[in-house]
Amino acid sequence: MNDKITPFQLSTLLVTFIGISNHVILIPILLDTANRDAWISVLAAILPSLLLGLLYVYLYKQLPASLSTWMFEKAPAFIWLIFTLLFTAYFLTQASISIRDTIMWSNSSYLTYTPQWVVGLCLIGISYYTARKGLAAIAITNGILLPFIIAAGLYVMTVNFQYKDYNYLFPIFKNSAQSITKGAWYTTSGVTEIFLVLFLKDDVKGKLSGLNISLVVLMLIELTFGPLTGVIAMFGPFEATLLRYPAYEQWRMAAIGSMLSQTDFMSIYQWLAGAFIRISLAIYIIHTLWVKRWKHPEILLILISSLLLAVNLLRLSDVNFHNQVRNYYASSIIFCGVVSIVILICIRVGKNKKAVQRNG
Repeated sequence: MNDKITPFQLSTLLVTFIGISNHVILIPILLDTANRDAWISVLAAILPSLLLGLLYVYLYKQLPASLSTWMFEKAPAFIWLIFTLLFTAYFLTQASISIRDTIMWSNSSYLTYTPQWVVGLCLIGISYYTARKGLAAIAITNGILLPFIIAAGLYVMTVNFQYKDYNYLFPIFKNSAQSITKGAWYTTSGVTEIFLVLFLKDDVKGKLSGLNISLVVLMLIELTFGPLTGVIAMFGPFEATLLRYPAYEQWRMAAIGSMLSQTDFMSIYQWLAGAFIRISLAIYIIHTLWVKRWKHPEILLILISSLLLAVNLLRLSDVNFHNQVRNYYASSIIFCGVVSIVILICIRVGKNKKAVQRNG
């Protein structure tokens, strides 16, 4: 499927792709870093996140094609190879974190006796199949899944109001300025993943506006802020810090009257739908990085999926995984920031050369 997607579809893809990470994976890191003041860190990240989003829109408009196509056409082969390897590792890391976290959560909650390789194979298999169909297929599937993800989130937020005490959010600034700043850094780093729009320009018809991305950024901030304040209000700041999956624990309290006391099955849908879109899109982007120099696209997709499966079947401890995720959030914003500056310089130099040629 080679159909292009609209800027609106791209925006909804960003909400799902980044939202599952910010909603599930980032929150334990924030609680561990800033405890009760973690929600202050999220608020502090709004302005830098918006500025980063607008920077990516500017770069998106300045680039004549997707970032991978531009590098393929303009850069020497050696520079192209370094660029491609770096971003292959970047998107593989994003997908691997989601796969690993989903496998561990599934084994600890509802698939206790199911082998890890079965969960990983099923998840990567369906993601491979969707990525094989193209970006339009991913976007259409996301358009079907996302409304129900949002509806489930609104449901759990509403029915759990009776258990929440927002006095637990205060007093503020009980933690050090360093921990709050670090939490804001992690939050901004999560939003930095909007950088992926630069790799999808070839597949998007229509103009991507600053308003589009600004709304996406605010939605992503809310997807972090809402469940974060909710878990603190429900369990208190100290108990919340001890929870491995804070967003999921809120589902254990959700019920519909006395006849339906367990509705946490909806959280399984939320998590798997989000992880599926995130992994599918990561596989697709990695595929676009290499496909111009690869004669067999189908084999390339199989290799990417097989590599993801092999990496995530390594028996890594939960403690090591937690540290790896923290390192990812600490370094992602630096990596994307440096690349953005390099792109800006290249664009500016290119414009200056054209101006000199015209004047000459």
